[in-house]
Amino acid sequence: METFYIFLISYTLQGYPIERTLLLETKDQCQIAIRANEPLSNALGADLFCIDTGRISQSLRPKLRPSTQSEGHQEKDDDLPICEGQCKRS
Repeated sequence: METFYIFLISYTLQGYPIERTLLLETKDQCQIAIRANEPLSNALGADLFCIDTGRISQSLRPKLRPSTQSEGHQEKDDDLPICEGQCKRS
């Protein structure tokens, strides 16, 4: 099972410490990120890390967003009163 990894870039710019992180789904992705950012590391003197979060990457699932009108609040034509002329809604 794969766990989430945090790719961390840590460097100092004009005396200010800066850390940037990126959440990745696998160790392989994190290793690719390290190799891809080696030129940046050399230019800035940055340290690159892969940190294992210990959280299984398949454990998080996206949540469904409610539709613009949820079924509980949506009026259906079947629920409207049948009347001749003008009808009053209660």
